[in-house]
Amino acid sequence: MSSNDKIALKIGPYTRFILGTSGRLSSLERYRKLLQEILHLDIAYIPINSGDSTDPRISPERYANALRGMPCIGGSISRDIKHSIIPYLDEVDDLAREIMSVNTVIVKKEEGALKLKGYNSDALGFRQAIANGIEKSGFQVTSAVCYGYGGVTSVVTSVLQGMGIKVYLIGRNIETARQRASDLHVELWTGQCVDLFVNATPGTESPLEQAPNLLEALKGCLIAFDHEMPGKYLAEYCKNNGVYHIAGTEMYYPQMCAQWRLFLEGLVDPDQVESLLRQAEDDTAKY
Repeated sequence: MSSNDKIALKIGPYTRFILGTSGRLSSLERYRKLLQEILHLDIAYIPINSGDSTDPRISPERYANALRGMPCIGGSISRDIKHSIIPYLDEVDDLAREIMSVNTVIVKKEEGALKLKGYNSDALGFRQAIANGIEKSGFQVTSAVCYGYGGVTSVVTSVLQGMGIKVYLIGRNIETARQRASDLHVELWTGQCVDLFVNATPGTESPLEQAPNLLEALKGCLIAFDHEMPGKYLAEYCKNNGVYHIAGTEMYYPQMCAQWRLFLEGLVDPDQVESLLRQAEDDTAKY
């Protein structure tokens, strides 16, 4: 099978869409297999970039308009509009509103009108990953530092605080981190020794010393979670320094299952979603 064949979506006059902000070929192929080969549904997962040549960033307004204007089931948000999309939605579920972050939008028809409802499955996946990691490591965790202040940071701080863990925040720029920490009602990290390190940036895909303040915040931690995948440099650091490592996949699969249960509601038994996603993953890996 050629690379062109692998991403050849079947799109016809009655096809419905799921619009993703991630253009990774692996995601495109996995969801094509799930929807069109395994489930035989007339649904296509397609990436969308609503920016333009002068500003390539995703526009939350254009993204919401695309969901309304196309025959969509919903959308998957993996980039930096998780917060800014909220004003363009008709409804936001309680968890997503609490952390002010949406990664899943479902299109519903109510009384003849299309409604967009936002959810957050990131929080569910992150909490499960951290809880499992703490249990498996045997360490007691009462404090954490989050490295990064982007869209996922509100999820990290909210979940950890909900677990009774004191949270500090740091990133490349201390003043930006200070402001973000204030917005999220946590403290700026200023050298405190903590139990858990959470990376919420792409910084672990490069040597760790290239990310200002990262190694300093990591020093002395018992457990490190990496939102980035594969995040090989943090994984290597943990292996070499006796730190218990929680890979991003530990969050990725639970959140993905929760998200796809929303997309496939009424089409697939919710209990089968995880096995179907893993089948699609396995099939994709063969090529």
